[in-house]
Amino acid sequence: MLSNSALRTIDRQTWSGHNHTEFCPHGSGEDVEAFIQAAIAQGFKTYSITEHFPLPPTFYAHPVGSRHAVYTAACAFTELPAYLEKMTRLKEKYRQQMTILVGFEFDFFPEFADWTTAQLAKFGNQIDDAILSVHFLPTAQGFRAIDDNAADFKSGVVAAYGSPLAVANAYLKRLQAAVDWSVDNKPTRYGHIMLYRKWRNTFPATTVWADAATDALLRHLLDTIAEKNDLLDCNMAGLFRPAQTEFTPTLPWIQEAKARSIPLVFGADAHAVSAVGQGFNTYLENHFAN
Repeated sequence: MLSNSALRTIDRQTWSGHNHTEFCPHGSGEDVEAFIQAAIAQGFKTYSITEHFPLPPTFYAHPVGSRHAVYTAACAFTELPAYLEKMTRLKEKYRQQMTILVGFEFDFFPEFADWTTAQLAKFGNQIDDAILSVHFLPTAQGFRAIDDNAADFKSGVVAAYGSPLAVANAYLKRLQAAVDWSVDNKPTRYGHIMLYRKWRNTFPATTVWADAATDALLRHLLDTIAEKNDLLDCNMAGLFRPAQTEFTPTLPWIQEAKARSIPLVFGADAHAVSAVGQGFNTYLENHFAN
């Protein structure tokens, strides 16, 4: 896996850093080569392929909530050899036109940290890039998804924690644990750090999503990322979701990250060819404008 220092030298005005493939069960199923060709046509020079790494087997012991969220969250373990073989082949095929970084988006579960550590040790030297993300929160019944659908979000984590505000604060604490986690081959870029806002437009306009504690958690998170010289996913996918209509981090927190000199990497979070460049101009305007 590329080092922090190597990742920080990549030109972020021509880097698409968060993309998926036909190996993603909740994607469009389109061939990744079509994604790559679209990225080349749009002028990207570096393209990270970050498929959802398989979830720990123990995760499936007591699945609750949306079955779609549980069983389409990640590619299957048996698919990894085919995934790595194909991505490596395409990396070579297009090397004259684009630098392709082959990797994964790993889910962070402190409960399964030993398992994830073993997987990072096994696959860390086979990949170039990786993202560490949180998609699930623990409840008394079991893990519940943040991002599958609005009804599942409300009946799951909101019901368990009591309010969207409580979900936000629990999510940020778990993400802080991911940033604090120290292990060899750990990803040093963190995905969609405000994913808990994905369904915000399905709630009343008066709903509280942040308070002084939330702001303190976000500032501490960014302070730690800056101290570690790590990077952030500037995820634009939500801008195009009617339920969200914003990117993550939101603009005030992009400014906070910039003030700490944290590199924010454009993330289309593309699960379809049509999404390869989504939000890139907005990213450039908000991140690189004076």
